[in-house]
Amino acid sequence: MAGDSVSFEKFVERAYRGIPERRSTIEEKERAIAAKKKILNHPDCPKEGKDAILKEISVIENEIDVLKSEQRSQSMNSSVFQPRDNLG
Repeated sequence: MAGDSVSFEKFVERAYRGIPERRSTIEEKERAIAAKKKILNHPDCPKEGKDAILKEISVIENEIDVLKSEQRSQSMNSSVFQPRDNLG
């Protein structure tokens, strides 16, 4: 059983390899979600840890939604046309 624990720890380590602890881009956040989903699907993933991982995924998905919203807002505000203050 100890060997299983070590292999799961190595699996987790490999899953997170190349993913920064602090993620600022959508791509980094999506890679973190993919890694967490791999860990969830591993047969040795402890049941008590799954809820925490699911919450982490939810938080990251919300962060992605905020970033995408900010990007849409910025692209709409950076139009080539000047804002029209006086419509009359």
